[in-house]
Amino acid sequence: MTPRIFGLAEKNIDGTPDPDHVRLWGMELETRAVLYWREQGKSQFAVFDTVESADERFGRLFDLALYFPQP
Repeated sequence: MTPRIFGLAEKNIDGTPDPDHVRLWGMELETRAVLYWREQGKSQFAVFDTVESADERFGRLFDLALYFPQP
């Protein structure tokens, strides 16, 4: 499987992701999803079983929407 890029973005008024305001980026692998961000000048990451679990954890925490950019 080719890794698939995803993001967690601020929401538009209708709840859809705003592609100009992606706050966290990630990569979906065959068996995991890895989410990356910077916090206080340091690179951070978290590993999840699925993209959906990353969205459930961080999307809900920061009120972000799951976003898959078009190739």
